Amino acid sequence: MAPDSRTAGLTLIEVLVAFMVLGIALTALLSAMLSNTALNTDVTRRAEAIRVSEVVLEGYRQAGNYGTLRNTRTDTITSGGTTFNTLSTFCPLDAPSSMACSSSAVYIRVEVKYGNKVLHKADTYYTSFGSE
Repeated sequence: MAPDSRTAGLTLIEVLVAFMVLGIALTALLSAMLSNTALNTDVTRRAEAIRVSEVVLEGYRQAGNYGTLRNTRTDTITSGGTTFNTLSTFCPLDAPSSMACSSSAVYIRVEVKYGNKVLHKADTYYTSFGSE
């Protein structure tokens, strides 16, 4: 039996509905991919910020002149293709009293920022060997 020419193929409405469903599905997929990309970028920046704070703190440790580290210091550091601003605070007022600053010891707080957002904050206490 030959197919009726009126029932063969798809109607224009069926094609439009199929394209609409496909468009909604692709929009949801694209949205999920963009969200994932933004999350990956944030995680990568935070990991790089941790590395930056480690480099800054290691520089202070190797300098060894703990008695001269006071007040605050800001630096701009580019790492992994991203530029970060660091704020180093020496002997902050809220440092633990058991970690007092002296000529041979210093409490250091380093904040690593990307733009205005603090991505990482690290606190440490350095003392010279054989002192305090």
